[in-house]
Amino acid sequence: MKRSRRNIGLVITALVISSIVSCSEYIVNPDSEIPLEDIPAIADRRLSINGIDLDPMTTLEEPIGIPPGATKAHVRLTLAGAIMSTAYVQVNTSTGGAKGFNVNRDISTPFKYQYWRPGDDADLWITVDIINPRHTPGDQFKITFPGEGTAGPVACFFQIQEGAVNELPAEMPFHRDPLVLHADGVTPSMDLDMAAIEWSDSGFDADGNPVWRSRLSHGYSQAGNGETGLYTNVEAFPDDAVNPHTRELDSEGRPFVRLHTVKFDEPVVFSERVFPFQASVLQGNNLTDWKHRRGVYRAQIQTPSRKGAWSAFWAVGSTLSTGASQWPPEIDFFESFNGAYGAAYTPRSTSSAQHIGVHGSNVRDMVNGLKSELDRVPGFELDIDLNAEPHDYACIIEDDWITHFVDGKETLQHRNMLDRVDGGTDWAFYPIINVAVKIDAANPYNEGTPDLLWYGLQYYAPGSGWYVE
Repeated sequence: MKRSRRNIGLVITALVISSIVSCSEYIVNPDSEIPLEDIPAIADRRLSINGIDLDPMTTLEEPIGIPPGATKAHVRLTLAGAIMSTAYVQVNTSTGGAKGFNVNRDISTPFKYQYWRPGDDADLWITVDIINPRHTPGDQFKITFPGEGTAGPVACFFQIQEGAVNELPAEMPFHRDPLVLHADGVTPSMDLDMAAIEWSDSGFDADGNPVWRSRLSHGYSQAGNGETGLYTNVEAFPDDAVNPHTRELDSEGRPFVRLHTVKFDEPVVFSERVFPFQASVLQGNNLTDWKHRRGVYRAQIQTPSRKGAWSAFWAVGSTLSTGASQWPPEIDFFESFNGAYGAAYTPRSTSSAQHIGVHGSNVRDMVNGLKSELDRVPGFELDIDLNAEPHDYACIIEDDWITHFVDGKETLQHRNMLDRVDGGTDWAFYPIINVAVKIDAANPYNEGTPDLLWYGLQYYAPGSGWYVE
Protein backbone atom coordinates (compact mmCIF):
# COMPACT_ATOMS: atom_id res chain seq x y z
CA MET A 1 0.00 0.00 0.00
CA LYS A 2 2.84 2.37 0.76
CA ARG A 3 4.63 3.60 -2.34
CA SER A 4 8.13 4.92 -3.01
CA ARG A 5 9.53 6.67 -6.04
CA ARG A 6 12.85 4.91 -5.69
CA ASN A 7 13.24 1.50 -7.31
CA ILE A 8 16.89 0.71 -7.88
CA GLY A 9 16.65 -2.93 -8.82
CA LEU A 10 17.16 -6.19 -7.07
CA VAL A 11 17.80 -6.23 -3.36
CA ILE A 12 20.64 -8.29 -1.88
CA THR A 13 19.61 -11.85 -1.23
CA ALA A 14 17.51 -12.07 1.90
CA LEU A 15 18.56 -14.57 4.54
CA VAL A 16 16.24 -17.23 5.84
CA ILE A 17 15.67 -16.53 9.50
CA SER A 18 13.14 -19.06 10.65
CA SER A 19 13.27 -22.80 11.20
CA ILE A 20 9.48 -23.23 11.14
CA VAL A 21 8.45 -26.31 9.17
CA SER A 22 5.98 -25.66 6.35
CA CYS A 23 2.55 -27.22 6.17
CA SER A 24 2.71 -27.59 2.39
CA GLU A 25 4.94 -29.76 0.24
CA TYR A 26 4.26 -27.47 -2.69
CA ILE A 27 5.28 -24.25 -1.03
CA VAL A 28 8.45 -25.57 0.64
CA ASN A 29 9.91 -26.07 -2.82
CA PRO A 30 7.62 -26.47 -5.83
CA ASP A 31 10.39 -28.33 -7.71
CA SER A 32 13.31 -29.71 -5.75
CA GLU A 33 15.49 -29.63 -8.88
CA ILE A 34 15.13 -25.87 -9.23
CA PRO A 35 17.44 -24.03 -6.82
CA LEU A 36 15.87 -21.16 -4.94
CA GLU A 37 17.03 -17.85 -6.35
CA ASP A 38 16.21 -14.19 -5.96
CA ILE A 39 13.26 -13.00 -8.00
CA PRO A 40 14.71 -11.78 -11.31
CA ALA A 41 14.30 -8.12 -12.15
CA ILE A 42 11.25 -7.57 -14.32
CA ALA A 43 13.40 -6.47 -17.27
CA ASP A 44 15.08 -9.89 -17.26
CA ARG A 45 11.81 -11.82 -17.51
CA ARG A 46 11.72 -11.67 -21.29
CA LEU A 47 9.59 -13.77 -23.58
CA SER A 48 10.70 -15.74 -26.61
CA ILE A 49 8.51 -17.29 -29.30
CA ASN A 50 9.43 -20.69 -30.71
CA GLY A 51 12.94 -20.28 -29.33
CA ILE A 52 13.58 -16.81 -30.77
CA ASP A 53 14.29 -14.10 -28.19
CA LEU A 54 12.23 -10.96 -28.62
CA ASP A 55 12.43 -7.48 -27.20
CA PRO A 56 9.27 -6.37 -25.41
CA MET A 57 6.68 -4.73 -27.66
CA THR A 58 7.99 -6.49 -30.78
CA THR A 59 6.58 -9.05 -33.23
CA LEU A 60 8.27 -12.24 -34.39
CA GLU A 61 9.74 -11.38 -37.80
CA GLU A 62 8.90 -14.61 -39.64
CA PRO A 63 5.29 -15.85 -39.59
CA ILE A 64 4.60 -19.23 -38.00
CA GLY A 65 3.44 -21.63 -40.70
CA ILE A 66 0.18 -23.55 -40.39
CA PRO A 67 -1.13 -25.93 -43.06
CA PRO A 68 -4.10 -25.09 -45.29
CA GLY A 69 -7.37 -26.01 -43.57
CA ALA A 70 -5.81 -25.96 -40.08
CA THR A 71 -8.35 -25.67 -37.27
CA LYS A 72 -5.78 -24.97 -34.57
CA ALA A 73 -2.57 -22.97 -34.35
CA HIS A 74 0.10 -23.72 -31.75
CA VAL A 75 2.95 -21.56 -30.48
CA ARG A 76 5.64 -22.01 -27.80
CA LEU A 77 6.36 -19.14 -25.44
CA THR A 78 9.38 -19.31 -23.14
CA LEU A 79 9.88 -17.18 -20.04
CA ALA A 80 13.52 -16.27 -19.35
CA GLY A 81 15.09 -16.49 -15.91
CA ALA A 82 14.26 -18.51 -12.84
CA ILE A 83 10.51 -18.70 -12.26
CA MET A 84 10.47 -17.33 -8.74
CA SER A 85 7.20 -15.43 -9.18
CA THR A 86 3.90 -16.01 -10.94
CA ALA A 87 3.57 -14.58 -14.44
CA TYR A 88 0.91 -14.85 -17.10
CA VAL A 89 0.03 -13.82 -20.62
CA GLN A 90 -3.32 -13.00 -22.10
CA VAL A 91 -3.92 -14.30 -25.63
CA ASN A 92 -5.43 -11.59 -27.84
CA THR A 93 -6.21 -11.25 -31.51
CA SER A 94 -5.12 -8.20 -33.47
CA THR A 95 -6.57 -6.88 -36.72
CA GLY A 96 -3.21 -5.43 -37.70
CA GLY A 97 -1.64 -7.18 -40.70
CA ALA A 98 -4.45 -9.72 -41.08
CA LYS A 99 -4.99 -11.13 -44.57
CA GLY A 100 -7.83 -13.43 -45.59
CA PHE A 101 -8.93 -13.85 -41.96
CA ASN A 102 -11.56 -11.83 -40.14
CA VAL A 103 -10.00 -12.26 -36.69
CA ASN A 104 -13.13 -11.19 -34.83
CA ARG A 105 -15.14 -13.91 -36.57
CA ASP A 106 -12.63 -16.59 -37.53
CA ILE A 107 -10.27 -16.85 -34.52
CA SER A 108 -11.01 -17.86 -30.93
CA THR A 109 -8.37 -17.40 -28.21
CA PRO A 110 -8.32 -18.69 -24.61
CA PHE A 111 -10.13 -16.25 -22.32
CA LYS A 112 -8.33 -17.28 -19.14
CA TYR A 113 -4.76 -16.20 -18.41
CA GLN A 114 -1.99 -18.62 -19.40
CA TYR A 115 0.37 -19.05 -16.43
CA TRP A 116 3.90 -19.69 -15.29
CA ARG A 117 4.02 -20.49 -11.57
CA PRO A 118 6.98 -21.45 -9.37
CA GLY A 119 7.86 -25.03 -10.21
CA ASP A 120 6.64 -24.77 -13.82
CA ASP A 121 8.72 -25.36 -16.92
CA ALA A 122 9.82 -22.28 -18.82
CA ASP A 123 8.13 -23.41 -22.04
CA LEU A 124 4.40 -22.79 -22.35
CA TRP A 125 2.42 -23.98 -25.37
CA ILE A 126 -0.61 -21.94 -26.37
CA THR A 127 -3.30 -23.08 -28.79
CA VAL A 128 -5.58 -20.79 -30.78
CA ASP A 129 -8.76 -22.17 -32.39
CA ILE A 130 -9.48 -21.36 -36.02
CA ILE A 131 -13.27 -21.37 -36.33
CA ASN A 132 -13.34 -20.71 -40.07
CA PRO A 133 -10.26 -22.34 -41.64
CA ARG A 134 -8.51 -20.85 -44.66
CA HIS A 135 -6.73 -22.63 -47.51
CA THR A 136 -5.02 -19.83 -49.42
CA PRO A 137 -1.25 -19.63 -48.87
CA GLY A 138 -0.28 -16.24 -47.47
CA ASP A 139 -3.48 -15.69 -45.53
CA GLN A 140 -2.51 -14.78 -41.99
CA PHE A 141 -3.61 -13.41 -38.62
CA LYS A 142 -1.84 -11.83 -35.66
CA ILE A 143 -1.85 -12.84 -31.99
CA THR A 144 -0.49 -10.66 -29.17
CA PHE A 145 0.62 -11.76 -25.71
CA PRO A 146 0.27 -8.98 -23.13
CA GLY A 147 0.43 -9.99 -19.50
CA GLU A 148 1.87 -9.45 -16.05
CA GLY A 149 5.11 -10.59 -14.46
CA THR A 150 7.01 -10.52 -17.77
CA ALA A 151 9.28 -7.87 -19.27
CA GLY A 152 6.58 -6.91 -21.75
CA PRO A 153 4.25 -8.13 -24.49
CA VAL A 154 5.29 -9.85 -27.70
CA ALA A 155 3.35 -10.92 -30.80
CA CYS A 156 3.44 -13.26 -33.79
CA PHE A 157 1.66 -14.00 -37.07
CA PHE A 158 0.25 -17.36 -38.11
CA GLN A 159 0.32 -17.84 -41.87
CA ILE A 160 -1.14 -20.46 -44.21
CA GLN A 161 1.82 -22.24 -45.84
CA GLU A 162 1.86 -25.32 -48.06
CA GLY A 163 3.58 -28.22 -46.32
CA ALA A 164 3.70 -26.46 -42.95
CA VAL A 165 3.73 -28.62 -39.82
CA ASN A 166 2.31 -27.04 -36.67
CA GLU A 167 1.79 -29.57 -33.88
CA LEU A 168 2.08 -29.84 -30.14
CA PRO A 169 5.03 -31.83 -28.76
CA ALA A 170 4.56 -35.44 -27.75
CA GLU A 171 5.42 -34.49 -24.16
CA MET A 172 4.05 -31.19 -22.92
CA PRO A 173 5.97 -28.98 -20.46
CA PHE A 174 4.91 -29.18 -16.83
CA HIS A 175 2.55 -26.50 -15.51
CA ARG A 176 0.95 -27.09 -12.15
CA ASP A 177 -2.62 -26.26 -11.16
CA PRO A 178 -3.24 -23.27 -8.90
CA LEU A 179 -3.06 -24.11 -5.22
CA VAL A 180 -6.17 -24.22 -3.05
CA LEU A 181 -6.01 -23.12 0.59
CA HIS A 182 -7.92 -25.27 3.05
CA ALA A 183 -8.50 -23.46 6.34
CA ASP A 184 -12.27 -23.65 6.83
CA GLY A 185 -13.02 -25.77 9.87
CA VAL A 186 -9.56 -25.14 11.31
CA THR A 187 -9.50 -23.20 14.57
CA PRO A 188 -7.53 -20.01 13.98
CA SER A 189 -4.68 -19.16 16.30
CA MET A 190 -6.21 -15.66 16.44
CA ASP A 191 -9.77 -14.74 15.45
CA LEU A 192 -10.94 -11.14 15.75
CA ASP A 193 -14.36 -10.58 17.34
CA MET A 194 -15.86 -7.99 14.99
CA ALA A 195 -18.71 -7.24 17.41
CA ALA A 196 -16.26 -6.28 20.16
CA ILE A 197 -13.35 -4.72 18.27
CA GLU A 198 -12.10 -1.46 19.79
CA TRP A 199 -9.90 1.27 18.37
CA SER A 200 -8.44 4.63 19.30
CA ASP A 201 -6.09 7.26 17.95
CA SER A 202 -3.27 6.14 20.26
CA GLY A 203 -3.89 2.41 19.90
CA PHE A 204 -4.66 2.10 23.63
CA ASP A 205 -7.94 2.18 25.52
CA ALA A 206 -8.67 4.27 28.61
CA ASP A 207 -7.07 1.61 30.84
CA GLY A 208 -3.89 1.44 28.77
CA ASN A 209 -4.72 -1.83 27.05
CA PRO A 210 -3.67 -2.11 23.39
CA VAL A 211 -6.44 -1.82 20.79
CA TRP A 212 -6.60 -1.21 17.06
CA ARG A 213 -5.23 2.13 16.00
CA SER A 214 -7.40 4.47 13.92
CA ARG A 215 -4.54 6.25 12.19
CA LEU A 216 -1.38 5.29 10.37
CA SER A 217 1.67 4.62 12.52
CA HIS A 218 3.45 7.58 10.90
CA GLY A 219 0.54 10.03 10.95
CA TYR A 220 -2.72 10.88 9.25
CA SER A 221 -1.78 11.23 5.60
CA GLN A 222 0.25 9.74 2.79
CA ALA A 223 0.36 12.76 0.51
CA GLY A 224 3.76 11.66 -0.78
CA ASN A 225 1.93 8.59 -2.04
CA GLY A 226 -0.30 10.79 -4.16
CA GLU A 227 -3.26 10.22 -1.86
CA THR A 228 -5.85 12.97 -1.55
CA GLY A 229 -7.66 11.51 1.47
CA LEU A 230 -6.93 12.38 5.11
CA TYR A 231 -7.07 9.49 7.60
CA THR A 232 -9.37 10.98 10.21
CA ASN A 233 -10.77 9.70 13.46
CA VAL A 234 -13.14 11.31 15.95
CA GLU A 235 -10.42 11.91 18.55
CA ALA A 236 -7.87 13.71 16.41
CA PHE A 237 -10.39 15.43 14.12
CA PRO A 238 -13.56 15.96 16.16
CA ASP A 239 -14.77 18.77 13.90
CA ASP A 240 -13.94 17.11 10.58
CA ALA A 241 -14.31 13.33 10.90
CA VAL A 242 -17.43 11.91 9.24
CA ASN A 243 -18.02 8.53 10.88
CA PRO A 244 -14.73 7.05 9.62
CA HIS A 245 -15.18 3.83 11.65
CA THR A 246 -18.44 2.24 12.82
CA ARG A 247 -19.45 -1.17 14.14
CA GLU A 248 -22.60 -2.43 12.44
CA LEU A 249 -24.72 -5.50 11.68
CA ASP A 250 -25.73 -6.43 8.15
CA SER A 251 -29.17 -7.67 7.08
CA GLU A 252 -28.18 -11.22 8.05
CA GLY A 253 -27.08 -10.16 11.53
CA ARG A 254 -23.37 -10.48 10.79
CA PRO A 255 -21.14 -7.97 12.59
CA PHE A 256 -18.74 -5.88 10.54
CA VAL A 257 -16.78 -2.65 10.73
CA ARG A 258 -17.43 0.04 8.15
CA LEU A 259 -14.41 2.06 7.03
CA HIS A 260 -16.00 5.16 5.52
CA THR A 261 -14.64 7.53 2.90
CA VAL A 262 -16.31 10.73 1.76
CA LYS A 263 -15.69 14.06 0.09
CA PHE A 264 -15.63 16.71 2.80
CA ASP A 265 -18.14 19.55 2.54
CA GLU A 266 -15.10 21.79 2.81
CA PRO A 267 -11.51 20.56 2.29
CA VAL A 268 -9.51 19.97 5.48
CA VAL A 269 -6.08 21.55 5.83
CA PHE A 270 -3.55 19.39 7.67
CA SER A 271 0.23 19.86 7.85
CA GLU A 272 -0.03 22.66 5.30
CA ARG A 273 -1.74 20.38 2.78
CA VAL A 274 -5.31 20.48 1.58
CA PHE A 275 -7.30 17.24 1.68
CA PRO A 276 -10.63 17.13 -0.16
CA PHE A 277 -11.49 13.61 1.00
CA GLN A 278 -11.68 11.44 4.11
CA ALA A 279 -9.79 8.14 4.12
CA SER A 280 -10.06 5.46 6.80
CA VAL A 281 -7.67 2.96 8.41
CA LEU A 282 -7.44 0.50 11.29
CA GLN A 283 -4.08 -1.09 12.06
CA GLY A 284 -2.51 -3.33 14.66
CA ASN A 285 0.94 -1.96 15.42
CA ASN A 286 0.26 -2.12 19.18
CA LEU A 287 -1.27 -5.61 19.10
CA THR A 288 1.52 -8.05 19.91
CA ASP A 289 -0.73 -11.10 19.46
CA TRP A 290 -1.28 -10.15 15.81
CA LYS A 291 2.44 -9.80 14.98
CA HIS A 292 3.99 -12.74 13.12
CA ARG A 293 6.70 -13.48 10.56
CA ARG A 294 5.27 -16.80 9.37
CA GLY A 295 1.81 -18.28 9.04
CA VAL A 296 -1.47 -17.31 7.38
CA TYR A 297 -3.20 -13.94 7.56
CA ARG A 298 -6.80 -14.04 6.36
CA ALA A 299 -9.61 -11.46 6.18
CA GLN A 300 -13.18 -11.23 4.91
CA ILE A 301 -13.82 -7.94 3.15
CA GLN A 302 -16.36 -6.31 0.86
CA THR A 303 -14.58 -3.68 -1.19
CA PRO A 304 -15.89 -0.26 -2.23
CA SER A 305 -16.88 0.35 -5.85
CA ARG A 306 -16.29 4.10 -6.01
CA LYS A 307 -13.62 5.29 -8.42
CA GLY A 308 -10.57 6.43 -6.44
CA ALA A 309 -11.50 4.41 -3.32
CA TRP A 310 -8.30 2.37 -3.04
CA SER A 311 -8.82 -0.44 -0.54
CA ALA A 312 -6.21 -2.78 0.88
CA PHE A 313 -5.43 -5.53 3.38
CA TRP A 314 -1.69 -5.40 3.98
CA ALA A 315 1.12 -5.62 6.52
CA VAL A 316 4.35 -3.84 7.35
CA GLY A 317 7.15 -4.60 9.77
CA SER A 318 7.42 -3.92 13.48
CA THR A 319 10.45 -4.13 15.77
CA LEU A 320 9.26 -6.53 18.46
CA SER A 321 11.48 -5.19 21.26
CA THR A 322 10.27 -1.59 20.84
CA GLY A 323 6.98 -1.86 18.98
CA ALA A 324 8.17 0.66 16.40
CA SER A 325 6.95 0.29 12.83
CA GLN A 326 9.46 -0.22 10.04
CA TRP A 327 9.20 0.07 6.26
CA PRO A 328 10.21 -1.89 4.29
CA PRO A 329 9.15 -4.71 4.61
CA GLU A 330 5.61 -4.70 3.26
CA ILE A 331 3.24 -7.36 1.97
CA ASP A 332 0.12 -6.27 0.13
CA PHE A 333 -2.09 -9.27 0.79
CA PHE A 334 -4.56 -7.68 -1.61
CA GLU A 335 -5.30 -4.27 -3.07
CA SER A 336 -8.14 -2.98 -5.21
CA PHE A 337 -7.07 0.29 -6.81
CA ASN A 338 -10.38 1.35 -8.39
CA GLY A 339 -8.58 3.40 -11.00
CA ALA A 340 -5.82 4.82 -8.78
CA TYR A 341 -2.43 5.01 -10.51
CA GLY A 342 -4.22 4.37 -13.79
CA ALA A 343 -5.10 0.82 -12.71
CA ALA A 344 -8.18 -0.99 -13.95
CA TYR A 345 -11.52 0.15 -12.60
CA THR A 346 -13.65 -2.98 -12.48
CA PRO A 347 -15.30 -5.06 -9.71
CA ARG A 348 -12.90 -7.91 -10.53
CA SER A 349 -9.53 -6.21 -10.12
CA THR A 350 -7.11 -7.32 -7.45
CA SER A 351 -3.39 -6.94 -6.88
CA SER A 352 -0.81 -8.35 -4.47
CA ALA A 353 2.85 -7.51 -3.91
CA GLN A 354 5.90 -7.48 -1.66
CA HIS A 355 8.05 -4.39 -1.15
CA ILE A 356 11.70 -5.30 -0.63
CA GLY A 357 14.49 -3.31 0.96
CA VAL A 358 16.57 -2.76 4.07
CA HIS A 359 14.19 -2.88 7.02
CA GLY A 360 13.25 0.53 8.35
CA SER A 361 15.22 2.40 5.68
CA ASN A 362 12.12 3.93 4.04
CA VAL A 363 13.76 3.01 0.73
CA ARG A 364 12.26 0.33 -1.48
CA ASP A 365 14.84 -1.52 -3.57
CA MET A 366 12.33 -3.64 -5.44
CA VAL A 367 8.62 -4.31 -5.66
CA ASN A 368 7.33 -7.61 -6.97
CA GLY A 369 3.67 -8.32 -7.49
CA LEU A 370 0.87 -9.20 -9.84
CA LYS A 371 -2.45 -7.64 -10.72
CA SER A 372 -5.32 -9.68 -12.10
CA GLU A 373 -8.84 -9.48 -13.42
CA LEU A 374 -10.32 -12.40 -11.52
CA ASP A 375 -12.76 -13.43 -14.25
CA ARG A 376 -9.66 -14.41 -16.25
CA VAL A 377 -8.08 -16.39 -13.39
CA PRO A 378 -8.75 -20.16 -13.39
CA GLY A 379 -11.33 -21.16 -10.81
CA PHE A 380 -13.27 -17.89 -10.73
CA GLU A 381 -16.68 -17.24 -12.26
CA LEU A 382 -17.01 -14.72 -15.07
CA ASP A 383 -19.41 -12.58 -13.04
CA ILE A 384 -17.32 -12.36 -9.86
CA ASP A 385 -17.90 -9.02 -8.11
CA LEU A 386 -15.65 -8.10 -5.18
CA ASN A 387 -17.86 -5.09 -4.39
CA ALA A 388 -21.16 -6.97 -4.03
CA GLU A 389 -20.46 -9.22 -1.04
CA PRO A 390 -17.63 -10.21 1.32
CA HIS A 391 -14.77 -12.19 -0.19
CA ASP A 392 -11.99 -14.08 1.54
CA TYR A 393 -8.40 -12.82 1.15
CA ALA A 394 -5.50 -14.84 2.54
CA CYS A 395 -1.72 -14.92 2.40
CA ILE A 396 0.65 -17.69 3.46
CA ILE A 397 4.07 -16.42 4.59
CA GLU A 398 6.74 -19.12 4.71
CA ASP A 399 10.53 -19.28 4.71
CA ASP A 400 10.82 -19.58 0.95
CA TRP A 401 7.49 -18.47 -0.50
CA ILE A 402 4.68 -15.96 -0.08
CA THR A 403 1.40 -17.16 -1.60
CA HIS A 404 -1.76 -15.09 -2.06
CA PHE A 405 -5.33 -16.37 -2.31
CA VAL A 406 -8.77 -14.96 -3.06
CA ASP A 407 -11.66 -17.15 -1.91
CA GLY A 408 -9.12 -19.91 -1.26
CA LYS A 409 -7.73 -19.90 -4.82
CA GLU A 410 -4.10 -19.03 -5.57
CA THR A 411 -3.57 -15.74 -7.41
CA LEU A 412 0.18 -15.18 -6.86
CA GLN A 413 3.18 -17.03 -5.47
CA HIS A 414 6.61 -15.44 -5.19
CA ARG A 415 9.89 -16.07 -3.44
CA ASN A 416 9.94 -14.55 0.05
CA MET A 417 12.59 -11.81 -0.07
CA LEU A 418 11.44 -9.87 2.99
CA ASP A 419 13.68 -11.23 5.74
CA ARG A 420 16.37 -8.99 7.19
CA VAL A 421 19.64 -9.15 5.28
CA ASP A 422 21.57 -9.32 8.58
CA GLY A 423 19.54 -12.31 9.78
CA GLY A 424 17.99 -10.45 12.71
CA THR A 425 14.76 -11.84 14.16
CA ASP A 426 13.55 -8.93 16.29
CA TRP A 427 10.69 -8.12 13.94
CA ALA A 428 7.34 -9.30 12.63
CA PHE A 429 4.48 -8.14 10.42
CA TYR A 430 1.34 -6.47 11.70
CA PRO A 431 -1.94 -6.21 9.74
CA ILE A 432 -3.57 -3.09 8.30
CA ILE A 433 -7.01 -2.56 6.76
CA ASN A 434 -7.67 0.71 4.99
CA VAL A 435 -9.39 2.66 2.25
CA ALA A 436 -7.23 5.38 0.75
CA VAL A 437 -8.61 7.98 -1.61
CA LYS A 438 -6.59 8.88 -4.67
CA ILE A 439 -8.53 11.00 -7.11
CA ASP A 440 -8.53 14.58 -8.33
CA ALA A 441 -10.00 17.16 -5.97
CA ALA A 442 -12.50 18.26 -8.61
CA ASN A 443 -14.09 14.81 -8.74
CA PRO A 444 -17.53 14.80 -7.05
CA TYR A 445 -16.76 11.36 -5.57
CA ASN A 446 -20.41 10.37 -5.46
CA GLU A 447 -20.86 7.29 -7.66
CA GLY A 448 -20.88 3.75 -6.31
CA THR A 449 -20.12 2.66 -2.76
CA PRO A 450 -17.35 4.50 -0.87
CA ASP A 451 -16.86 2.14 2.06
CA LEU A 452 -14.92 -0.99 2.90
CA LEU A 453 -16.94 -3.48 4.98
CA TRP A 454 -14.64 -5.58 7.15
CA TYR A 455 -16.23 -8.84 8.33
CA GLY A 456 -13.37 -10.76 9.90
CA LEU A 457 -9.67 -11.32 10.49
CA GLN A 458 -7.84 -14.54 11.37
CA TYR A 459 -4.27 -15.64 11.85
CA TYR A 460 -3.19 -19.30 11.58
CA ALA A 461 0.18 -20.36 12.92
CA PRO A 462 2.34 -22.81 10.94
CA GLY A 463 1.32 -26.36 11.72
CA SER A 464 -2.13 -25.37 13.04
CA GLY A 465 -4.07 -27.56 10.61
CA TRP A 466 -4.43 -25.54 7.40
CA TYR A 467 -2.99 -26.96 4.22
CA VAL A 468 -2.85 -26.39 0.48
CA GLU A 469 -3.23 -28.81 -2.40
